[in-house]
Amino acid sequence: MTDALLSHYQMQEWRYLSKPLIMASLIGYFLSHKKQLSKPLFQLGMSALLLSLAGDILLMFQSNHSGFFIGGLASFLLAHVCYVLLFVRQRDRTQKIQWKSLSLLINYAFVIGYLVLGNAGDLKPAIVLYILVITAMAYTALMRKGTLTATAYGSGVVGARLFLASDSLLALSMFREGFPEVGFLVMITYGLAQAMIVYSLVHSEQKELSKYSL
Repeated sequence: MTDALLSHYQMQEWRYLSKPLIMASLIGYFLSHKKQLSKPLFQLGMSALLLSLAGDILLMFQSNHSGFFIGGLASFLLAHVCYVLLFVRQRDRTQKIQWKSLSLLINYAFVIGYLVLGNAGDLKPAIVLYILVITAMAYTALMRKGTLTATAYGSGVVGARLFLASDSLLALSMFREGFPEVGFLVMITYGLAQAMIVYSLVHSEQKELSKYSL
């Protein structure tokens, strides 16, 4: 919330502290639950969080050089890949493809692509790849149904959708002419997205562990 307000009121000097604190605090929370997490989950989860932190820091300096934007985009792309790998690892292997949800996400991706790619210039290939990966992340979050508690599953799905919304708003504000600055909404949805995904990961093995606690 603090960083979102600072973004809204364009107090950029304070955001050099507030923005990294979002992921730093979530990394601390994730680390505090390390003992209850399996090694693969912890490694992939920590990788996603550290890459997100790197992305946040790099994007703070994008106005200085375009290379910072490319670096930030790459960091978040890899973070989403880590989330995809985590979600796929925890999937219900008996579950069929959810065609309705998949088609809705694909259509959404096409709409966002149509709206932003016209002004993306040389970044078009990178933006297309990013859209594909974050759409995959949003879908694979659905594949964990039946393997997690309802709370952990729901938190992950909502978090993934909020991440999709945050990145969509950011892309529209950057590449769509006439679209208003929506820094407050971008940061609110981003912070909530990361927090809900981290909560989902921390509690994602509760159901499995409960089998051995009797």
